[in-house]
Amino acid sequence: MKKVENEKSPAKAMVTSLQYLTLALSAVAVIMLLGLLFIYHQAPPQPTTTPTPTPQPSPSVCAYAAPAHTAAEAKAYLSRVMAAYTEMMRSQVPDPTYDGCDKTWSAVIRIPATGGERRTYIRINDTPALMLDNTYLEIVKPSYVTEDRVLTNGTILLANKINCSNGSLVRMMEFSDPYCPSCILGDQLIDPFRRQFNSSLDFDYHVLPSTMQAMENNYGREDVNRIAYYIICAQKQQLLDDFKPCAVRKYQSKGVAAPLTKDELDACLPSSLNRTEFDACLLNAPRDLAFDKSMAETYGVSETPMVLFDCQYRVLPEFIKTGFCYTHPTAAGCIQ
Repeated sequence: MKKVENEKSPAKAMVTSLQYLTLALSAVAVIMLLGLLFIYHQAPPQPTTTPTPTPQPSPSVCAYAAPAHTAAEAKAYLSRVMAAYTEMMRSQVPDPTYDGCDKTWSAVIRIPATGGERRTYIRINDTPALMLDNTYLEIVKPSYVTEDRVLTNGTILLANKINCSNGSLVRMMEFSDPYCPSCILGDQLIDPFRRQFNSSLDFDYHVLPSTMQAMENNYGREDVNRIAYYIICAQKQQLLDDFKPCAVRKYQSKGVAAPLTKDELDACLPSSLNRTEFDACLLNAPRDLAFDKSMAETYGVSETPMVLFDCQYRVLPEFIKTGFCYTHPTAAGCIQ
């Protein structure tokens, strides 16, 4: 029989099927690509954003507390704090400022210094009893605050001390060490003051060993203390101002920290000296020197040189006239 001409062979049918499948897959791929392009243009990527920080609450207004003490009371306490520090003793007492938020009084102390001034900050708690909170100075905070207080530059009013002046004359005591370099410099301020106010003063000199103690290990106590014994006994004959300047000049001329010998000291004794009384006085001079040390402890004198007026006011030599005229404003020479 003759085959029909339009009947396809199996091989030819398979080729045709593969062609259709390829076309179908190509069409699907084109459709997917067009879909992606459509999505890209219709929904652009969102920009990256940083997280919004959590807002912090605004500080609340403090609950203001009225001060338990007056400004005058706070200033008086501040003056007591300042009296605990030798450096602050040289300063004026400022008016403290009250902070009702933390219930404190504060003040800036201006301390005179070479070429200017130093400043330190003091804060006081306004508790039922005023109490030192802190003092921002590179020294140890005092373990307690005494009743002594600063009046003006370099001048402290000693608490619970009785005026020891007699009549119209002001009792003036100097605590010093004849071998101490700063004491020798201090006399350059004290001696002119004494000459200017001599008619108002009842003066006496007390030996408080400082440099002398350091010399004892090398030279022995008896040789070192001899100058103190001579000063004590010369003063009892009202001859201190004739003897001590000569002895100090001899000491400075030695050029070394060595005590004056007996012969060197004898050479400075004035001709008007009663030698018999002087020699008798020397026997009791060690007891008198111990009394001078006890006097220094009584009035809180721990460094030399230092001056006291009326047994009530402790004054640094560099402020001697300021302190005297502040405490005795009507004295001759103080009234302007």
